[in-house]
Amino acid sequence: MTEYRETRVTELPKLLVSVRKAAEILDISERVVYELCYANELESVKVGPKKWIRRITCESLNKYVEKARLDAYALDSE
Repeated sequence: MTEYRETRVTELPKLLVSVRKAAEILDISERVVYELCYANELESVKVGPKKWIRRITCESLNKYVEKARLDAYALDSE
């Protein structure tokens, strides 16, 4: 008799996204995403053997949106 095991696939949360995906998430252009990276407003890492592929950390996207939200709230309160 063959015994079947239940197999579950769990999706892990992403740690990094491409510049294109970050631009889609923030609804801005890829160029602006690069500018935010160069200004250290978004944290990014270079990956790959030649280190020319840039990926944005999901944590930095969340922090950027939260900071932008708080900044907008502060401007509205003045």
